Amino acid sequence: MNPIKVIVASNNYLLKAGMEALIEKSNDFTLVADANNEEELFNVISESKAKVLVLDLSTINYSHDLIRKLKKAEPFVNILAFNNQQPKHFIAKALEQGITSYLMMHCDREEITEAISKTAKGERFLCGQIVEVLIGGSNKSQTHDSNCPLYSYCGGVNLSDREMEIIKCVAEGYSNQEIADKLFLSVHTITTHRKNIMNKLGINNTARLVMYAVREQLVSSN
Repeated sequence: MNPIKVIVASNNYLLKAGMEALIEKSNDFTLVADANNEEELFNVISESKAKVLVLDLSTINYSHDLIRKLKKAEPFVNILAFNNQQPKHFIAKALEQGITSYLMMHCDREEITEAISKTAKGERFLCGQIVEVLIGGSNKSQTHDSNCPLYSYCGGVNLSDREMEIIKCVAEGYSNQEIADKLFLSVHTITTHRKNIMNKLGINNTARLVMYAVREQLVSSN
């Protein structure tokens, strides 16, 4: 299997150097280009034929039109964004604009490599903290509470096509039996899937599952 072609875009020396070293040490990835700013990024993105663009939103001149322009320049690239802690509306907007996956700056090597692999396939991969902000967070940037650890669990979240299908059915009001009949599965299997989904997303009720489905545009907000 050919290695996944990756572009790294950031003007943070340490982040870019670390990301490039991680990519170059892996047999699964190959670094085809890098960029320090938006102009350099647009100069290399079409020629590189990369599957994944690792985009540092904290240093590249991020705007509402940037993702749309990038996707127009190279429709087949999938974007893995990195950033510091941001409010809910900022993250949601970035995902709506076409970013495939989203990680925090402090995610570890295993999580980053898995995120690149999933993103290359067009599968959404979110840092656990990103999911926490989107599902239950506020629109204000989080501040550090001296009584709590600075970072909560940051495990990645990757949902299969079947799990996304079940979330959609739940959000549309189907019962477990109806979902089982619709998907030709047993009720026990559906129940197990729902438990696994909630564990992955770190939620414990159907209401938040519906919120997730609406945010991911699996169902209409109506």
